[in-house]
Amino acid sequence: MIGIKKNVASTFFILRISNVKILLYILLLFFSRSVIAQEPVLIKNGERFVPELVERFLHSLNNQNDYVISFRVKFTDRTDEKSDYFVLTRKGMKLSAYNYVEKSRKLDSLKLSDESLQLVWDTFIDNDLYSMKNETDVSVFCSGKYRIYNSITYEFVLLTKGEMKKLSYYDPEYYDNLCYGMAERQKIINSVAVITHVLTQ
Repeated sequence: MIGIKKNVASTFFILRISNVKILLYILLLFFSRSVIAQEPVLIKNGERFVPELVERFLHSLNNQNDYVISFRVKFTDRTDEKSDYFVLTRKGMKLSAYNYVEKSRKLDSLKLSDESLQLVWDTFIDNDLYSMKNETDVSVFCSGKYRIYNSITYEFVLLTKGEMKKLSYYDPEYYDNLCYGMAERQKIINSVAVITHVLTQ
């Protein structure tokens, strides 16, 4: 009986130690995330901000925030195509989201929870939007027989004070299925998926 009690007591002690380790790991992860979240995010592979290359509605958002990320789906190859946008902004630690409807030229604030906004931001950061290269700058082989035309393009525009970057990826889901090896495509797919998720939940 004493042996059983000792075994139970030692098992309980081990479980408590394991729980403490798990708790410490979670706290460390949270603390690390908080520290990372406070560090400035820098654009890599970008260029100097040129107002003429950015939709006008983004100018005021750029002036009022530290970070602006816009996303749209393009249906043509025209550089002046008009599309609706999802926009995420960050000022300090405050995140906000907007929808811009091109037809009415109206920018509307989206009522998303703080958790949803943070999920979008974290997904963008985890998938290296600020450091990855544009599709045209990434070399990957894909046989000509798989080439398609008249499909969609995912386009992100990232703005910070004085800098900008545009990421365009042509039908990344299609090419990711047939032409493996471009990690950036999957990151773009992940970033678009989180937008779809928070807008439809």
